[in-house]
Amino acid sequence: MDTSSRRMNRITTIILCLGFLTCSNNKIESTKETPLIPNKETVATDENFKLLEDFKKNQSLFRADTFNLYEQSAEGGALIAFHSKDKNYLVIDIWLFGETGKLHATYYTDRELNIKIVMKTDYSYDKPYYEKGYKTTESTEYYSFGDNWFKLYNSEKKEINDQNDKKKSILDLLDLFKDVTKDIKIII
Repeated sequence: MDTSSRRMNRITTIILCLGFLTCSNNKIESTKETPLIPNKETVATDENFKLLEDFKKNQSLFRADTFNLYEQSAEGGALIAFHSKDKNYLVIDIWLFGETGKLHATYYTDRELNIKIVMKTDYSYDKPYYEKGYKTTESTEYYSFGDNWFKLYNSEKKEINDQNDKKKSILDLLDLFKDVTKDIKIII
C-alpha cells in the first residue's frame, strides 16, 4: 500500500471517528457540582493501579493511533490512543509542549471513556527550552477516580490526604481530556 493510500485510509478513519464523543452518552463533567472529595465509606483499596501494571505488561497487544494537537499549547502536542480488542480498557496518552515546560498525561479509561486513573507528569524548565543550559524539574502525580470520589497520589503512589488544594488541577485534567477527545472515535 503506498503512502497516499495509507494517508487516505487514515483520513477516512478519522472522519468516521468524528462525532463519537459528541454523540456519546458518556459525559465528563468538570462543574463545581462534581463530587471530588472521596467518601471514606465508598473508597476501598485502589484497584485502578492494576491498569497501569496491566498496560505495561501487555502494551504489545494494543494498537496505537496518533493525532496532532496543534491548538492545545504554544508548541503543539500529540494524542496517542492505545486500544485492543483483547482488553476492556483504553489508554489515552497526551503530550503538550510549551516554551517553559511540557505536560504528559496518560488517561486509563474503560471503553466508554470513563476515566479510571490518570498519571500526570509536569516537566518545568527554569527558562525557555531554546535558551542554552535550561534545567528541567519533573513532578508526577496520580489521580484515581471511582463513583463519586477521587484519590490523589504522589510519585511514589502514596495517597495525599489534603486534596482540596488539588481540585483545580483535577478539573484542568478533566477539561483537557474532554477538549482533546471530543472529535475522536476509537474503533476497536
